[in-house]
This record gives sequence, structure tokens and C-alpha cells, in this order.
Amino acid sequence: MTELKIQKVEPCKAVSGGCSTSPQNYASSMPAYSGSGDPAKVAAYALRQLEAARQKDVDTHTRNLPALQANQAVHDHVKAVMAAVGMPLRWSERDLKSRSRYPKTISHDAGYLADLRREAIVNDNFEYATTCYQRLLKDYQAYAAQAAVESEQKAAAAQRQRDAELAKRRADMELAAMLLRYELPIESTWRDVQDTLAGRHQRLALAIAMQQTRGDWSEGPWRVRDALAGFQIETTEDKDIANNVLSGLEDFCDGRVFRDCTWSYTALFASIPDQQLAADAQTALTHCSD
Repeated sequence: MTELKIQKVEPCKAVSGGCSTSPQNYASSMPAYSGSGDPAKVAAYALRQLEAARQKDVDTHTRNLPALQANQAVHDHVKAVMAAVGMPLRWSERDLKSRSRYPKTISHDAGYLADLRREAIVNDNFEYATTCYQRLLKDYQAYAAQAAVESEQKAAAAQRQRDAELAKRRADMELAAMLLRYELPIESTWRDVQDTLAGRHQRLALAIAMQQTRGDWSEGPWRVRDALAGFQIETTEDKDIANNVLSGLEDFCDGRVFRDCTWSYTALFASIPDQQLAADAQTALTHCSD
């Protein structure tokens, strides 16, 4: 007959006793250089700690299996011996503290059962540890998913800021180049550049007014009317331009008329002999519209 002896059992408590219920709490225990301020990195660190604790519980349970089997054999043997000699599993007594006319009966487990439960451990809490792990894993994964979204949003915001700074730097360089090209004062703005270039050619002034009205006609076509009032007829083409734009003023409904007419602002820009001047005027107009 195999010798029966009570074996020591180590409880599985790495997860239930060592893992935080809130994954964000791990930020305070992370090394300073590992990104404790980044929710995504905190989430990854928390999941690593949870998985490490889970592995400890699995290893503990694996080591416990022979002891659990041995202790269960002790339980079975002691219960069988007690049953053979007629030892009951429970016993009862009247509640001596009760003041009731008919005191209730209190039932107790046999003393050896309590001894077995206390000394011959057959449950190392692995099932409870597994339940805790599954619950925490769900919470940690949800936190990780949210952290990933926040990380993406933060990265996108940082990229937008970098793009905006780069765009501003490019605009500043473009403005500086124009100030040099047209010998304008250093304090000049894009509006100053636009006004200066519009004065270099009457078709530019008219094209700029037409495109501005296309972008905003809430107050009517006053810009185009003013530009056309200063438009000098020097050639037959100038006359065609003036008549075409004037017809748009007479039938004005919205700014799109100056986009779609024969002598649209696009056609006017293309008709400027100095295309560098035309391109610069359009660049200035774009920056003034931002």
C-alpha cells in the first residue's frame, strides 16, 4: 500500500494578490525611461505583468498537482476509515444561547473534516486565480484598445502641428522671396503683396476681384464692379473682356459666373504676359484667403 502523507500546497495568488485591478496604476511602477506617460506603453507593460503573474500561477499549480493528488488520497482514506467505524459526517446540538421556547438545532461538520480541510489542502485556488486572470485580461485589453486610440489621436495631432509649422515656414519663405523680387518693405504682408501685384497689371486686378467674389459673394460683386470701373480699354481684347465681365455683373446670381464666363479669372491670369507675375499674384491671393 502506498504511504499516505499530507503534502504542502502553495497557493496560486500571483494574479489575485499581485496584479492591480486598474492597468493605469502600473505607470507609477514603470522605469522612468520606458514611457510611463504614454498610455499605450503603460497598457503594454500592464499586460506583460499580468501574463507574467499568470505564468507564475500556472507553474505553481503544475508543481502542486502531485501534492493535491496526495492530499486528496488522504481525504478519501480518512473518510473511508471514519465511515467504516460508523463515524458520522455531521453532528447537531441545541442552540443553548437561544431564548426561544423551541430552540433551534445547530449542525456541525465532524471535527476530522475541519482538520482535513485545514491540513490536507486539496484546493490551491487555481480556479479562482484563473477567473481573476480572465477578468483582468478583459479589462487590460480594453484599456490597451483605448490607449491605442488615444495614442493614434495624439500622434495625428502632433503630425498636424508639424505640418502646420512646416506650411508656415514655407509660406514665410515664399513671402520673403516675393518681398525681395518686388523690392517691398520687410514688414509687408501677403495682403500688401497682393495689392502691389494687382497694381502691376489691370487684368490681374480684375482677375483677383473675380476670384475673390467667387469665394465670397455674400455682399454682392462689389469687388468686380470696382475693378471693372478702373479697367482701361486699350485693345479689342480689352473691350471683349470688359463686355464679358459686365454681362456677368448684369446677370449676377452668385460668384460662379466669374468662374464660368468666357473671360473667367482663370483665362485672365493666363493672358498676363508676365506669367511669373500672374503666378505670384495667385500665390498671394491664396495666402490672403487662408
